[in-house]
Amino acid sequence: MKKDSDMEMRALLAVVASLLILLAFNTWYAKRYAPSTSPKSRPQASSPARKEARPETPLPLKERRSSPSPSLLRVEVLPVETELFSAQMTEAGGRFLSFRLKNYREDKGPKAPLVELVSAPKQGLPIEVYPAGHPELAVRPVKGEPRALRLTDAERGKILFRPQGTSPLSLERVFSFSAKSYLFHLEVKVTNPGEKPVQDRLLFRIVGAPFSRSTRYVFKGPAYMDGKKLEEIKLKKPGSFREYAGPVSWVAYEDAYFILALLPEDRKGPWRLTFRRLERDTDEVILWSPEFTLSPGASKTFRLAAYFGPKRMEDLKAVGRGLPKALHFGFFDPVAKPLLWCLKFFHRYVGNYGLAIILLTFLVRIIFWPLNHLSYKSMKKMQEIQPIIQRLREKYQDDPQRLQQELMQVYRTYKINPFSGCLPMLIQIPVFFALYKVLLQAIELRHAPFWAWIDDLSAPDRLPVGFDIPYLHGLPVLTILMGISMYVQQKLSPTSLDPTQARLMLIMPVFFTVLFVNFPSGLVLYWLTNNLLSIVQQVMINKLHAR
Repeated sequence: MKKDSDMEMRALLAVVASLLILLAFNTWYAKRYAPSTSPKSRPQASSPARKEARPETPLPLKERRSSPSPSLLRVEVLPVETELFSAQMTEAGGRFLSFRLKNYREDKGPKAPLVELVSAPKQGLPIEVYPAGHPELAVRPVKGEPRALRLTDAERGKILFRPQGTSPLSLERVFSFSAKSYLFHLEVKVTNPGEKPVQDRLLFRIVGAPFSRSTRYVFKGPAYMDGKKLEEIKLKKPGSFREYAGPVSWVAYEDAYFILALLPEDRKGPWRLTFRRLERDTDEVILWSPEFTLSPGASKTFRLAAYFGPKRMEDLKAVGRGLPKALHFGFFDPVAKPLLWCLKFFHRYVGNYGLAIILLTFLVRIIFWPLNHLSYKSMKKMQEIQPIIQRLREKYQDDPQRLQQELMQVYRTYKINPFSGCLPMLIQIPVFFALYKVLLQAIELRHAPFWAWIDDLSAPDRLPVGFDIPYLHGLPVLTILMGISMYVQQKLSPTSLDPTQARLMLIMPVFFTVLFVNFPSGLVLYWLTNNLLSIVQQVMINKLHAR
């Protein structure tokens, strides 16, 4: 192998490096978020505020983690209807039996079921509220008034659940809803009906499992914000337990697109959080109130808000309290959020996210046009001096150091930067990865159609052909077009006289086509459009150079 390489080999290495980064990135995310089945999984890192431990007080009754008992099936169900969701609340503890989002469906198509946020009913219904010393009160029958709640326009309404019978502590729950918000409020009044003082904590429990089908590369599980930073709790195997004590802005269970979040009114607390993996992809989140003491006949009221809905930035910002940080794109967040903003901006005018991606590609190309132009000119000059470089290689093939010195002298003489051809691709790598993350996590692009067979930009493109294609289940037409465009782009680009390098560059379109076959169609559309614009720019440069 030759000791030195010309501009095309450097560009090839840049492409390969970017692909290796992409593959490493995917592997890292898969290992980071996929549940572990090994009993020797790495222990969780400990910190002063969060440690491996067992809860000091009992958790809810085991029967609420299995099929409902007959007594629970006989209680009344109260419907709650707003413009955004349709819910059902049970008088067995004033919990949600169902919480369906009217604007989101589990799959493509108008007949697909609505997204259900009560995703693990056998493990527990949200929001379970009970004293730590009396977990049975989480399912104690209560009386709800009114018997149904239907809100439209700007209406607001409440459902009051009054305790029935006698118990060591009396819990009165009030849920307040708004017709046009996923945010609702919960007020719990704890009363001591006994003759002795009672010391206890109030627990708010939710259980979550993924609400929708999403890639394994996106985090799914408990998360909280302590007022400054976001923490994602990665529980691996059933029984894994984590704990935190301190200020809490919000605590939640989330997946790629949806979130169940609790927001205590008093952020400082001191609050305590416990997280437990109950089974594969099912986690328990408990918010523990500060400890309180009630004398006989005394009462204390706890207030918190809850957000059950999509991780849509406009809705999260309307809530505030740091909840917008629930929508984040990891390392590429500083690039991904401006890209998402641009996509939504273009969508307002064209009404199609596929067209918005095309316009975004135009914008990126315009921004990098001067740099790309400089790169293409440099590659053209490199092509012109290939005979000189070839003679130097033959002359100094046994003296690599002298060869390098002579090559650098040639570059200086002809005013060529040997690295300029790599810069456009290297600079666009963050844009590529950021758009990849946006397509995986932005709910606006979930099930977003483009044209013809491309009915979901967040999924791979597949054209049904009437028969099964092994491993593909359809023809990836857009991906094939992308590979063809890359081949045309390579044929138009300046090439060296080295046949080995030329053959390597011709392999790249095939490699990219195979790599992209299971990528989101929106990402393939971006790359295809980028290739077409590169072809146009290269043709323009070739014509200018020919004059």
